Amino acid sequence: MKAGFDPEHYERISATVRPNNVEALKRTKFRSHSSFCGQVLDIGCGIGDFTRDVLLHWNRPCRKIVGIDISPSMLNYAKRNYGHPDICYDVLDAGSSDVSAFLNKYGKFDRIYSFYCLHWIRDQKAAFRNIGRLLKDDGECLLVFCAQFVLYNVWVEMSRMERWKNIIGDPRHTFADTWHDELSSSLEGLEKAVRRLVADAGMTTLSCELYPTQSVFSNDELLLGLLLPLVTVKTGTTEEDKDRLREELSAKLLDGCTRTPEGSSYSLDLFFVHA
Repeated sequence: MKAGFDPEHYERISATVRPNNVEALKRTKFRSHSSFCGQVLDIGCGIGDFTRDVLLHWNRPCRKIVGIDISPSMLNYAKRNYGHPDICYDVLDAGSSDVSAFLNKYGKFDRIYSFYCLHWIRDQKAAFRNIGRLLKDDGECLLVFCAQFVLYNVWVEMSRMERWKNIIGDPRHTFADTWHDELSSSLEGLEKAVRRLVADAGMTTLSCELYPTQSVFSNDELLLGLLLPLVTVKTGTTEEDKDRLREELSAKLLDGCTRTPEGSSYSLDLFFVHA
């Protein structure tokens, strides 16, 4: 199992996260009107649907939106299906140790957005530092990301099991490093960690809201199709062991979800951070 999102599958479930993203936009009281944003950055733009269909119109008449993602396949999909003359899609690891080349290419941004991305970046200090560096002095950012959820909890549990510990990958390599700190094990502790990250990046937290919600999928196939490919396995793992791991992982993930006639869902605590 190789970690990563499949663009076509992600498009099938992207509508499940869009309402929360729009809700975050509506709740955020930006100091500057969106019409004054000449250049906008979307960190973790993925397939580009939200970038083009929502952010582009939300920030009219911005000169340019730059959508970045670490995945070339997601960006190629975005260019083919969600291109626009005012949108530029580019590859960038937002957790990189150096974004100088990107900064020299585009300059700083009036506004930076990130939706459902930052929790996938292991080095949180680097990610927030880069946001602070790419943001203009009078710029603002809206960051939407989640706290620990069912995939993380199940993955950690299985990585400690004797039968899986030499097969399943280390979840600490996939999720935000703040999730593994004992001081951040609670939502209150995680919020304190987030506020420290913002301050250390030279920014000021204007608001930090915890937004409980549900990720709802119409069927188990969609839910598992999103989560299972994200789990890594160690080099040399046999196909038989991969199949056994996938079977137990699927069962545990579904056990951690709520099942209704409408489909499957899992609880999610989102942070809406305005800085």
